[in-house]
Amino acid sequence: MQAVSIAAELDQVFVLEEFARTQNDPDHSVTFEVDAPPDVVFRFLTDRVHDYANDATAVEFDHRNSLTPDNLDSGSVRITTMKSNEQLVQRFIHYNPSTSYAYFTDMEASSVDVPLQYSIAYYQLTSIANEKTRLKISVVYKSSSRWLSYFVSRAFNSALENDFEAAVELIETEYR
Repeated sequence: MQAVSIAAELDQVFVLEEFARTQNDPDHSVTFEVDAPPDVVFRFLTDRVHDYANDATAVEFDHRNSLTPDNLDSGSVRITTMKSNEQLVQRFIHYNPSTSYAYFTDMEASSVDVPLQYSIAYYQLTSIANEKTRLKISVVYKSSSRWLSYFVSRAFNSALENDFEAAVELIETEYR
């Protein structure tokens, strides 16, 4: 596991402001209905990103800065390894089991080569019927290039939708 150096130049106030923007004015948002209860959906999405995200092969966690020692919580870091052996580093900034969580993707600590300065994703899970969940994912992000921002936006949004369509299908198949 690599050492994690959460982006020093992005201070906590900025991260919290951008987290608030995921709730009020996101750059993109998608909603799915999942035929499984919120706790099942929540655990799958937090722990098994390598099963549904394109090119992801493994996930590990670093709980050294977790609010709950040795457990997933705000402050925990999720490190996703890709097929290319590059890593994507995400720090949980909000964690409310079975109902919501958010993370900041630390591009400075990540080794993946994508044209982003940062992204923040916020997941909301709502029980809408017996064993059925509404999942809403809202994101804010900033391209590392003003000239590429349109293309980055389209690619990011498309990948987000494709990954979570795959996640919903897998969750429902396994839960049945």
